[in-house]
Amino acid sequence: MKAYDHIIIGGGVIGCSIAYRLAKEGLSVAIFDAGKAGKASMAAGGMLGAQNEFERENPLLEMALESRMMFPTLRDELLSETGIDIELRTAGLVKTAATESDRDELHRQYRFLSEKDPSIQWLEPEEVPEVEPCMTSRTAGAILLEKDHQVKAPLLARAFLKAAKNAGVHVYEETKVLRLVIQQGQISGIDTSIGRFQTTQVMVAAGAWCSSLLAETGFSLPVIPVKGECLSIRLAGPAPVKTVFAVDGCYIVPKRNKEMLIGATSLPGSFDTSVTARGILSLLKRASRLLPVLQDGAVDRTWAGVRPQAADHLPVMGSHPFIEGLHICTGHYRNGILLSPITGIRMKEYIKGCQEAKKVLTPFEPARFSV
Repeated sequence: MKAYDHIIIGGGVIGCSIAYRLAKEGLSVAIFDAGKAGKASMAAGGMLGAQNEFERENPLLEMALESRMMFPTLRDELLSETGIDIELRTAGLVKTAATESDRDELHRQYRFLSEKDPSIQWLEPEEVPEVEPCMTSRTAGAILLEKDHQVKAPLLARAFLKAAKNAGVHVYEETKVLRLVIQQGQISGIDTSIGRFQTTQVMVAAGAWCSSLLAETGFSLPVIPVKGECLSIRLAGPAPVKTVFAVDGCYIVPKRNKEMLIGATSLPGSFDTSVTARGILSLLKRASRLLPVLQDGAVDRTWAGVRPQAADHLPVMGSHPFIEGLHICTGHYRNGILLSPITGIRMKEYIKGCQEAKKVLTPFEPARFSV
């Protein structure tokens, strides 16, 4: 029977980041994924919206800012380790209000963020095209977040997976975990579609699928799937360089070769990854109102992904409330790409008993849902 120091269930960008960091410590690590490793993470837009995502004080804010700062070094590290360029683009992000009610909400966010970072700028409607020429002035105002950059999510997922493999991680794809093996309150292994594997440390990092796997342990984890539909458009003429994000949740993320990623619809409680005409029409309508040049583009592809969202909208990171050796890492919702560097490092430190890491992760402990 095969044995590992650590087993990670879920081969997305979060699971692979954790596996990579653990393996770099000389530990034997295995990843199990019911499908293709990294597939779920590849649906993301790749935004590093550490400021865009926060309108008020939040336990996650400092961690998000720290993780965003890691990306230049991470880009170089992963390029050296794997030969994969994650395409970090540093043009910043414009968050815009479409209506006067949106303007009030956005201005409150501006006041909150600008008190912490004076580089953040408020833009009146006529100033928006000066910052991003492809945008229309028919908005109710915007804020410029010069430090909220972006990467190409599929490349980041692929790079973390390859880096983990290069560090010695064994990856079992299309291998379903049937159940957790627990003896006297301690994890002792997992049963899978190809047999049993022994370990005393398991990390459940399977996104929105974590809840069903953990249900058998007697712990009800309130993390649900949120379906998001997206599409990409290729432009032949002028193309924006900055990420554009509307208060209503629609975003446009420019990639190389004038590819524009547009997302995302939001359907809580659904694992369905089909793409609907209603969803795509809604995205096109909202996106082209912000960037009229999109109307002349060619639709390249459409897709849908599933994001894990916890009941309190915070990630779940830490140990199972009452099973020794069982850990949980999920609920990153639409910030999985942004938080992947810091999550891998903090969870590695946490598992190794670092008290500072445990203190930092206290607001995200799974036990908050067991009271």
